[in-house]
Amino acid sequence: MTGLFAGVRCLLAVILAALVLLPPAQAQSLIFAFGDHNEAPFALVEGGQLKGGFALEFGKAVAARLGREAAFRYVPRNRITAELQVGNVDAYCLAAQAYYPAFGPDRFTRSLFADHDIVLLSAGLRGEADLSSLKGARVGAVLGFLYPPEVEAMFADGRAERIDARNAEGNLRKLQGGRLDAVILPLAAWRQALARDPSVAGAVRPDTIRIARRERTCLISPASTVTVAEMDEAIRSLTDDGTLPSLVRAMGLEPIGAAAPLSAATAQAPARR
Repeated sequence: MTGLFAGVRCLLAVILAALVLLPPAQAQSLIFAFGDHNEAPFALVEGGQLKGGFALEFGKAVAARLGREAAFRYVPRNRITAELQVGNVDAYCLAAQAYYPAFGPDRFTRSLFADHDIVLLSAGLRGEADLSSLKGARVGAVLGFLYPPEVEAMFADGRAERIDARNAEGNLRKLQGGRLDAVILPLAAWRQALARDPSVAGAVRPDTIRIARRERTCLISPASTVTVAEMDEAIRSLTDDGTLPSLVRAMGLEPIGAAAPLSAATAQAPARR
């Protein structure tokens, strides 16, 4: 009998030792979509990898709040809807609701921040800083992106020529090279471009045209194991403890409920970050 108890004790010791040696359980991944159409400060994409920006920092923060491990998957703009629908990604957290009509309002979380689209005018373009000055102009736009109806109407009826690029950075290079008369881009992206290369200001007029304000949110896959309510609660928590507002400000974006100052539309001198 003594030998039996000794054997049991030995077996238990072996089992406990094996449990100690097991690696800790891995947190379940929460997969966020991004693409090279996302640009700084929204996302910093290099070689198809997400290297920085709001998308990366927010994704890590909200995943941790949910007890998940953040993962990021490159998805072309025209594939985001399909990838979300089948559940290949859990969320796209740079979504503006109006541009994803395939999803009902119940698939979107509370807003994260707001941004503005502006039109930069080349230094040689004459006229008032309004859409009438774009008559006959070559206007840089982002491939596949929809703009406000009055802008789309100008392209549709030929009053202005739409010239697409993959992102605003490419359009700014064309503007500097004299191949465009105007560029549509987010105000925050323009500030980032100025911070990187102040000389670009010499290619444009100091006045701009503000054409749209959008609130960005997380669009949650109907196949995700995280619900919209759970994501909303995590966002609320990040807001209440100051994490999200601090991140939004650090990225030069507009917090929800705050109006951008009028002077920001011209963006003659970017805030250094």
